[in-house]
Amino acid sequence: MTKDRTKYNFNDKKNLTKRGLAKEIIEKYLYENSNKNYKELQKIFNHKEFGYKKTILNEQDYLSWKKGKKDSQDRYFPPIFFGKEKIYIKNQWGVDNIAQFLDMAQKDFKYKIEIVDNIENTSEDDSHQSKEKKGNPTFPHKNLLLKGVPGTGKSRAIENIINNKLQLKDHKENILRINIHSASSNADLMQGIGISSKNGKIKYKEKQGLILNLIQRATFNPNQPFVLVLEEIQENSLNELIGDLIYLIEESKRAKNIVADDKEYEYQELVEKIVSDNPETDYVEIPYLVNDSTKYRKMIMPNNLYIFCTSNYRDDKKLIEDNLLRRFEVLEIYPKVKVVNDYCKEFFSQLNENILEVMKDEIHPDRFLIGHSNWIEVDSQTKFYRAFLKVVVEFKDIKEVEFSDFKEIVKDLPLVDDLVSNSYKSLIEDLQTKAGYDFLD
Repeated sequence: MTKDRTKYNFNDKKNLTKRGLAKEIIEKYLYENSNKNYKELQKIFNHKEFGYKKTILNEQDYLSWKKGKKDSQDRYFPPIFFGKEKIYIKNQWGVDNIAQFLDMAQKDFKYKIEIVDNIENTSEDDSHQSKEKKGNPTFPHKNLLLKGVPGTGKSRAIENIINNKLQLKDHKENILRINIHSASSNADLMQGIGISSKNGKIKYKEKQGLILNLIQRATFNPNQPFVLVLEEIQENSLNELIGDLIYLIEESKRAKNIVADDKEYEYQELVEKIVSDNPETDYVEIPYLVNDSTKYRKMIMPNNLYIFCTSNYRDDKKLIEDNLLRRFEVLEIYPKVKVVNDYCKEFFSQLNENILEVMKDEIHPDRFLIGHSNWIEVDSQTKFYRAFLKVVVEFKDIKEVEFSDFKEIVKDLPLVDDLVSNSYKSLIEDLQTKAGYDFLD
């Protein structure tokens, strides 16, 4: 059986379906022709050639048309505002009438429309949701938080899970990595407002964030695992960054997002279908940021989207919210002596033992431990001095440990007995010289 799976790029939107493209064209035309009235718009859009006389309706005409119709919600998109008037745009488009409509948009409106995918042959039971299988979506741990001091291999452990457990080594397009920092915002990750101007007019349009894009892709591809990796989440409030999504990430609240029909869906329609088919599906409602409509749209969390986070635990100043800890499997990652080079393995092991002893009266003394990553390749005295210099700077500037305590930690350790250590200053100067940073002289 032949199915029309044609997709289009238009107005900075990619992979639009027929109905999505028609809606985007009409909305763009309304924005650019705000001086026209409803009757003028009817003459432009409500043609038999488009397969239907009621392509657009105002509130009065929509309510009149809707009387006695059970499936009216399925035939029109939620209304948009055109001045003070609500306009409803139809969402039913076939191959023939969309061709006539696009011909008008290209010739009369001078709109540039790019065809992405052509018609393809599909089997009788194909759904709009992709049945293509990639990777292994059966890995049971949906939400993981790997927590520990820097340099303990948290990111490497996540990479191993992605490659070996989820089998996505050759499918990096299913993975989104975000490094959280103080400037990260909900607008970038979830949804925000974009501003553009043309001919002196300012246009506000909704901007879909990186995470919402990934959620959408995972929903349309339920047989594939998708992964969201959030690095260093201690640097910002994840509650503020992803908002209501926090509620949905629990495994019990995730949607079983497989639709067993052959209909072509826009994303929001697919979500409505999933919720309709499974009334117990958990969802949250998020607003339309630009549209004045009082309606909200539903957001679900697909069951095939994994969320893996890392947190560098350095001090008590930045705390991970309790509701996050409850929703994640929290795994503490500690330094591994076995991966350290034999040249300094004894030093590294004794260093962390001394840290736990000297700092035992502190809250969580293991937050002062030193990660192993900088010591794996240390096989010479010069490399040792460079790695040890990083330890000194970390204790001085990040951990803010008194030099007397640090001196107690490194006392009697191998490989450091020849260092000058009357103060952080003298120790750092000595290390910089012995580490070969002579370009500072």
